[in-house]
Amino acid sequence: MRNVLELVTVRTEDGIELDGAMYLPDGDASKWETPILGVHGLTWNFYRGPLRWLPASFVAGGHPCLSLNMRDHDLDQPKDFELSHHDLRAGIDYLASRFGRAPIIVGHGYANNKIVSYPAQSGDDRIDRYVLATLGSVKKYRPDIWNSVLASAGRLRGRALVVQGAIDELIEARPRADELVMAAKDCAVDVSYLEGGNHYFHGKETELGRVIVDWLRANRNEERP
Repeated sequence: MRNVLELVTVRTEDGIELDGAMYLPDGDASKWETPILGVHGLTWNFYRGPLRWLPASFVAGGHPCLSLNMRDHDLDQPKDFELSHHDLRAGIDYLASRFGRAPIIVGHGYANNKIVSYPAQSGDDRIDRYVLATLGSVKKYRPDIWNSVLASAGRLRGRALVVQGAIDELIEARPRADELVMAAKDCAVDVSYLEGGNHYFHGKETELGRVIVDWLRANRNEERP
């Protein structure tokens, strides 16, 4: 069988329509794993960049995945950061309604700032698994946003995986990961440095997908229904 791809449109609480791609695994839907909400970073959208190719690894591991546009898709500068929780909530609500349980959230780059801030901004504590690839680059060009992210990180619960490219020359990978670990005191944060991985994990796409899916599998028993 071939994996199924559906185009999806969701509407935020403040009336913004967001388009995305819903990737579905093969096989018996009753045996699928927890769904994933994939969130792109700056300059990207649901059909380009890491959240275009990562879903192949997720569905191979049994996870339905919605790769969803944010309202700032394709922009190269932050905009409406304080409204980003509406976009995430629309995707979360869609997946929770469709699959009967809240999703895991996976982000890359700038998306991670929105994801870490989501519980504090929204008051929604349903999410207890987070995957953050290429964390902390925002500190170089918008330190105010990074400071806000760290201030919000104390609201995170459950577990998080940070994956940094070991040869990423665009960020200080280890200090940014360490800062999140210190700030997210009520969340168990695992950090992985992917050998040979750059900022976008070029040439390491399969390895990144494997790291994420293996971590999700290892933590499967702790997921809430």
